[in-house]
Amino acid sequence: MQDTAKRLHPAVISVLTLALVACASEPRHPAQEVAPVSVQIATSHEEPLPVVYLASGTVRGRNTAVLTSKTTGYVRAVRVHSGDHVTAGQPLVELEANDVRATVAKARAGLGQSTEVKTEAESALEAARAAASIAKSNYDRAIVLLKDSAIPQQQFDEAEAHWLGAAAQERMAQARIRSVSSGIDEAKAALGEAQATLGYADILAPFAGRVLERRVDPGTLALPGMPLLVIVDDGALRVEAAIEESHAIDVRIGDPASVEIDGPAKPLVGKVGEVVPSVDVASRAFLVKIDLPEGSRTLRPGTFARVIFQMGTRARLVVPTTALTTYGALDRVFIVDSAHARLRMITRGDAQGPWTEILSGLAANETIVSVPPADLRDGMPVEVRR
Repeated sequence: MQDTAKRLHPAVISVLTLALVACASEPRHPAQEVAPVSVQIATSHEEPLPVVYLASGTVRGRNTAVLTSKTTGYVRAVRVHSGDHVTAGQPLVELEANDVRATVAKARAGLGQSTEVKTEAESALEAARAAASIAKSNYDRAIVLLKDSAIPQQQFDEAEAHWLGAAAQERMAQARIRSVSSGIDEAKAALGEAQATLGYADILAPFAGRVLERRVDPGTLALPGMPLLVIVDDGALRVEAAIEESHAIDVRIGDPASVEIDGPAKPLVGKVGEVVPSVDVASRAFLVKIDLPEGSRTLRPGTFARVIFQMGTRARLVVPTTALTTYGALDRVFIVDSAHARLRMITRGDAQGPWTEILSGLAANETIVSVPPADLRDGMPVEVRR
């Protein structure tokens, strides 16, 4: 370098020196400052929020009936399909019951025969009563005549014997009437039993509702206790939810419960209608049934539901829900520190109404940006908008 400097012409050296001096004397401009961002602020604070318990449930009808067969027979006809609406007493399934129909005919014939026998017995009783009455009159006259010695003893004995025989015939006729009456009662009972069994061949709707399941088709052999159809009441529905046994004292009949179902825009407000007292030993939970309002009839039984129970209140650290922003899986808020926005990672809890619980990352009484602008970044100066 020294050799190179020595070889430079003195005029060149003078020009370079003047250039360096000029550069050194040029004034420096400060970096351009960023304009403050106008923001609204809020303060993290404690707010009494409801303590809620979330449970999963299933929409069901208040009355659900599984119609089963009470007799053995092949299915002759099924008059409904899944989803059909039915009325109370409507025929749904018909079973073949030829043998039962024969039994009904036999019982009806037996009842008719017993009725005819009773008619004959009543006629015989009337004749026996008439004969007994005549024999009694003859006997009474014989007593008087015997006292007056108007008839011999033999004639009196014959009159007495005739009367006793007629009285015995009357008692026999009365006994036959009682026997025939018992036979008629038995025949009526047999006919009623046969008719009831025949009635089992026709499966009727127990109430107005909708067919949920059709489990048989014509030609199926139905056995006693075999499910044929599942019918749900056409009235209001309910949600059945399993609740942990630790919350047994927190749920009572009549308590309100919010029910969220995919579809309706707003949660439904139901009411606890039944609490099953027993606890399932496998799940350690008990069943709670929430009655839904009348407007829920359009829901489908079997639909999944989320049930929210309110179990008191508790003070919790909260911020406005609008103050939270999300980046990937991270939740963030901007705090205001020395007129600058500072990004703070937080852990959120439940969101209830306009507030969201903060589990960690913030302390009480910290100033935060309540509605962060989209272009707000960490370290930017901010101006509080009043």
